[in-house]
Order: sequence, then C-alpha cells, then structure tokens
Amino acid sequence: MSDHRRMHLGLTIWPTGFHPAAWRLPGSFSDGNFNPVMLRHAAQTAERGVFDFFFIGDRLVGLTDSQFANPNEVLRPEALTFASHIAAVTERIGLITTVNTTYSDPYNVARATATIDHLSGGRVGLNIVTGKNVEAARNFGRDQHWDNDRRYDWAAEYIEVLQLLWDSWEDDARVADASTGRFVDPDRVHQIGYRGEFFTVDGPLNIERPVQGRLPIINAGASERSRELGAKFSDLRFTNSSTLGLAGARTYYADLKSRLAAYGRAPDEQLIIPGVAVYVEETDQEAQEQYSTLQELLVTGPGGRARLSEALGADLSGHADEARLTDIIDVAALPASAGDLVASAASLYGTDDLTVAQVTAALVRGAMFKEVVGSPARVADILEEWFSTGAADGFMIFPPRVPYHIERFVDLVVPELQRRGLHRREYTGTTLRDHLGLPRPASTFARATAEATP
Repeated sequence: MSDHRRMHLGLTIWPTGFHPAAWRLPGSFSDGNFNPVMLRHAAQTAERGVFDFFFIGDRLVGLTDSQFANPNEVLRPEALTFASHIAAVTERIGLITTVNTTYSDPYNVARATATIDHLSGGRVGLNIVTGKNVEAARNFGRDQHWDNDRRYDWAAEYIEVLQLLWDSWEDDARVADASTGRFVDPDRVHQIGYRGEFFTVDGPLNIERPVQGRLPIINAGASERSRELGAKFSDLRFTNSSTLGLAGARTYYADLKSRLAAYGRAPDEQLIIPGVAVYVEETDQEAQEQYSTLQELLVTGPGGRARLSEALGADLSGHADEARLTDIIDVAALPASAGDLVASAASLYGTDDLTVAQVTAALVRGAMFKEVVGSPARVADILEEWFSTGAADGFMIFPPRVPYHIERFVDLVVPELQRRGLHRREYTGTTLRDHLGLPRPASTFARATAEATP
C-alpha cells in the first residue's frame, strides 16, 4: 500500500452505544450522553488509535417513542458545547461537530466554531444537517418543517455566509505593533456585505480567521439536493453506502466523485466516508457471540417481523420468535436478494441454523449501516477491500457498545491496519485539515486584495 493514500478513520459517538440494547449490558452506560468521564475516555481512546476525527452528531428533539429503536435520539448533548469539552481533553484528534442550519443563525455559528477552532489549535470541522423532524419546527416557533428544496436552498446560503465570515479577517489583520499602538490593520478586516434570498449579513466577524482558514465542511444524505450541496461545499461526505453492498457502494462513490468537476473541484478534494458498525474480538467466534448477545436484547416489535416477511416474500407473522427459518421456508429457493439477506445473517451469527428472531434482528440493524463481525484480520480484510477497490476513502466507525467496542477496535483492528500500511502510526500534522490531507484555503478577501494591488 502506497504511503500516499492511507485510510481515514473517524469515530462517531453514540454514548449509549450504536446498538440500542448496548446500555443494558454490564459495563455500559445509560447516562453516556452526559457522563464526562466516559465521553472523555471515548475521545482519548480514539486519539490513542490515531483516528482522524471524533464525530459528534446532534438532534433538536427528544422523542421518547425512539427509546427502543434508538435511545440516542431521546437524549442528546448540544454539539458545540460537547465539542468544546472534547477539545479541552484531547490534543491531536480532529473534532467534527454538527449544526442544524434550518434552526440556527450563521453569524452565531461562525463565531462559535471559529472560537473552538482557535481553542483547539485548528481541529474542528462542521457537519451540516438540515433536519427531518416536524417536532423541531415546533420548538422554534414554526408550524411546519420546510420541504427539502427550501431547506437546501437555505443551507447553501448559510454555508456561503459562514465561509465569508471566517474569511472576513485576513490572516495578518491583527498587526499588534507595540511601538505605535496599532492593533489591527482595518484594510484587512472586511465587511462581507452578504445579500441573499434568506440572509442579510454585514460582518465582519469579531473572531480572527480560524487556524484552518475555513473549517472543513461535512454533509450526509442521499437525495439529489444533498449530493449537489456536498459536491459544491463539502470536504468530506459521510454516507450510508455501506448498506448497498460493495458493488453498490462503488457506484455511489463514483457518482459523488463525478459531481465535483462541475464546481471546479478535483476528485481528491472530497473524501467519501461510509459508516460501519464493527464487532471485533480475538476470534470470529467470540465476535459472533458478542453480536448474538446484543441482538437477543433487541426489541424489534411487529414492524420488524413485517419487514422480514416482505423481504423474504413469505408471511412469517404467525410463527414464534424461536422458530427455525429453515423449518418455515426453503432458503435455497429464495430470490437472490432474499438469499443474500439470510446468508449475511448467517455470517454475522456464525451459524446457518437461524431463528426467525435472529434474521429479523439482523435485517433491522443492517438497514442503517453495514455490520462487520469477526477477528481483527477479518475486519481489516473487509475494510481494506472497500478502501482499495473504489468504495470508500475511509470509514466512520460505529461502536455497538461504548466504550467497550471503541477499546476493542483500537486495541485489535488498528494494529492490524497499521501492519498492512493502511493506517498511520502517529499524527504527522496538527489540524483536522492536516489529518484529512486537505490544503488550507486562501481568504476570499486576501485574494481580492492581492489582485487589486498593482
């Protein structure tokens, strides 16, 4: 593997565990969202694993109906505050924090994120989301959650304002000349004079230009508008393409990369990072046992069984959870997609003798992100194949149990990736842009000043 291309790794923190039943096991945390010791340990463990970044998601509503499918949607720490805390207890790992553009103001966000970038030494990136919950609209005095087009039109202007505000102080605007008392050069501090459909912002920001110049922008989403927003602005695209299978993920990767040229960007100017849930132990059998233990605690409800019936083309509603699938249907006669589903479940559990409940749980969990279960070598084989064949530039790792699976990944998989030359052994840069291999952009206003100078 060439030294010029290494796998980018991020850790996303779902503090009760990515698996919704993880908090029920001994050693896990039901208070993970607000447990400073656990959160600090998680970030520092990822830093010990030389991860590029620690990813902090956010949500503006707490829906108790989500407690069985995703308890992390019920309680969530505010992401900018959380990022500030993690910046203070780490030294090198990047920090990607989330902002919902539909329900926030770009001036305040530009100011807060520039501040955190300075305080962290240039380690912050900004994940842009537009939201999906009507309940959020009602928390912000609106009757309706905007449709997709309006949210993305708004988000595009929002990002433009952010970037201009970050640029509004040129890098050398603070001259601090003690002999004359001249503190700033006003010719290098700029009003942005933004006049758009949604935003009117004069500027300048009252924070110096961030250490990284502009914070790296991240976005996700599979809609056409999301893909185009990402092609124009995003330095990193977080995807769920791992659910599409290897061939589908390659097609998705190629589509995202192909869109960059329309915005004057090269393919290597944007990283494609799918999410992967990893259950790893010393042996395949031990990992499969861990997977099975969590899956047995999963509450799927009647909706899960209905989804399995649809996927297999057979009514399973009248069968008990413990019924053997092979006693009900002829697995060998299933269509290709249904057969692949059963085969994938057998691989995850490590057995062909599957119950209806087991296949249901595998279907429900696998719909979010690809699940990888096995020894360090098996996990590394899968990640390497995706990385080396045009499906991913790296991965967002989802630990099913926190902090247990963070520690297992760092202690077991990271050394294997390093041995293969796929992952760095130490940080070679200090900023998130350094970790991601992204250059520091010049200020829009500095370029204009230079072009206007005779």
